[in-house]
Order: sequence, then structure tokens, then C-alpha cells
Amino acid sequence: MKSGRRKFLQQAGLGLAATGAAGLVLRADARPTLAVTAEEVGRVLIQMGAMPKEAMTAKGELKKITPMSYGPFYKPGSPFRGKLCTMGEAGTPFVLTGRVWAFDTKRPIAGAVLELWHVDTQEKYSDGVNDFRNRGRLISSETGAYEVEGIRPIPYRPNASGAPDFWRCAHFHLLAVSPGYKPLVTEIHFQGDPRKSDPMYRPENAIAVEKREINGKSFETGVFDIVLERDPGSK
Repeated sequence: MKSGRRKFLQQAGLGLAATGAAGLVLRADARPTLAVTAEEVGRVLIQMGAMPKEAMTAKGELKKITPMSYGPFYKPGSPFRGKLCTMGEAGTPFVLTGRVWAFDTKRPIAGAVLELWHVDTQEKYSDGVNDFRNRGRLISSETGAYEVEGIRPIPYRPNASGAPDFWRCAHFHLLAVSPGYKPLVTEIHFQGDPRKSDPMYRPENAIAVEKREINGKSFETGVFDIVLERDPGSK
């Protein structure tokens, strides 16, 4: 196997994408990445360059991420893409960025597979089988960086008819996987969420939101660094 090549076996892999492209931000004509051929389903081959010589180490203490459950709406096999929603999706455009760090080495993790999914503005999840709106996977760069664009999740009622007063706080679901490290399943919450009385709200997982404007387009941004712990059973 050639130097620098990393190979990950994923369940029902449906595509390829690389992160960090500045052109992701709010292109009106941006469309989801198309699926790859049937021969490539179930296998994702990622070509990564060498870690830059000036690769950083974490400044300050890295904090472990509070794990949470997948929830009832997780579906494997989301497409690889840097834009989670389709063109014209209702909602506030949102760009989520950050880095993937190794807790043991305090250095970035390249080639980590990240998966995100969340509700739409109608408090609904796509089915993840025929409809992949607000779902997607992407790969951390050689410096552990990632960037994904979509819409900002909203609070929702899991059982609007049976329990109309129970609200979930707004959140991204996140799954992060990298060889040698424990898979991380968690949620990304928002500081100042009006529904932070939700018992599942985790202040330590809450990100600050910044409003921005580029080329006349308004959007919001947030930063969430992902910290993975070494799997003691890996070789």
C-alpha cells in the first residue's frame, strides 16, 4: 500500500468528499455529492498527504467529549459531502467547523470519518433511506480540520401529539470514527438555547454562535472541536 494512503471500511459507503474547501460557503447552486458506483459501495478509499511538518499540538487542556446516544433517527450510509442540505432548504444557513484531536497525543487526527444528522424546520428527520436531507459524512483534513455547511438545527418535540410540552434542545447528532480510537457518538448543542431545560442538554457540548455576512449572504457559524480517546484494544 502506498505511503500516505488510508483505507477505511464503512457500512454502505455512498460517496467521497474532502473537507476544508473555502468554496463551500453559501453557494446558491451547491448540490449534494452524487453516489458512487455500486462497485464502490461498502468501501471508501481516502488518499491523504503526509502530516505537515508544522502540524500543531493542542494549546491548553483537551477535554473529553460527553458521549450521548445515537437517538432513534440514526441511519447508516449517509452520503459523503460537505453540504448537508439540498438547494433551497428552509432554515438559517450554518457553517460548522473545528478540528479532530487525539486525547492521548494532543495532536490532530487526519482522515477521521465524521457523520452528522439533524431535524429540519418542520421538526422532522429525513428517513435516511430515500431522503438524505440534513444528513452527511465527511473526512477530517491532514491537519484534522473539518468544515460542513447546512442549516441550523431547531428545537423540536419528539412526540408533538402525545407530549406537546416536551421539547428537545436544538442539536447536531455527531458520530466520529478513526482507526485506533474509540468511536464517539454525541450531540452538539448551542449556548443560550431557549430549550436548554431539556434534561439531555449538555453545557459542555454547547457552542457559541456567530452571525456573519459574506458577499451579501447572511449565515451563522460555530466551532466544535472533537476529541477522541485511544481504544485500548487496538493494535
